[in-house]
Amino acid sequence: MQVQALNKRAMNKYQELHNALEVVRIALENAAKLHPKIKKPTGDDVGWAVPDKEQVEAAHYKATEQLVTLHTSTVKWEKELVSRGWRV
Repeated sequence: MQVQALNKRAMNKYQELHNALEVVRIALENAAKLHPKIKKPTGDDVGWAVPDKEQVEAAHYKATEQLVTLHTSTVKWEKELVSRGWRV
């Protein structure tokens, strides 16, 4: 009985992780839509470190790649959990 409760908890935690990854993916997609609106920093930005469009796009690309890597890892982890009957 206690093992089943732990297995169910593991399934719920995995689902929460999967949902969180999906939320981040959607946020990154929405952020990408704002890239065309980025303007070149002017000289009026004294005292502020404002990244240019290329820096923002590079950071976005890196975040997207890391999210894909994390998602791939979680899929492998899910396969392992399923093969063990979700036993932790």
